[in-house]
Amino acid sequence: MRFAILLLLILGFKFPLAVFAQELPKGDISINGEVLPGFYKAAIRYGNAPGDSLYIKWSHAVEADTFWVHKGKHSLEYITRYGNRTAWYNNPLRYERRMATHHLKEHIFNSPLKFDTLEDLAKNQYSPFSGKNLLEHFTR
Repeated sequence: MRFAILLLLILGFKFPLAVFAQELPKGDISINGEVLPGFYKAAIRYGNAPGDSLYIKWSHAVEADTFWVHKGKHSLEYITRYGNRTAWYNNPLRYERRMATHHLKEHIFNSPLKFDTLEDLAKNQYSPFSGKNLLEHFTR
């Protein structure tokens, strides 16, 4: 009996996630530079040290854009929509930080990447990153 209940709970949690994953839009970067809604990812190396790289996953949507940025043990989730910005830091504890416009000039994890660069990507305004358009680093 316990096994059956446990199996139902596991299937109950996995099934909605599987249905949600099938409904996600498939994004692509068009030839004219417009970013279509969808999921994108990038691995960006910015220095010579072994830890000088960021891993970014980006969900681009009409309603809100979400960026997951990872560097080693540190990670954050940055959500921007309609002028509201929130950063969720995940090391060592998860905590929320509301971002005002003057905070957008801050560097993320002591890298050259700034929050305003992510804002520009969300608004389809591309800022340069290491001499290249940051969008060139992203793949679907």
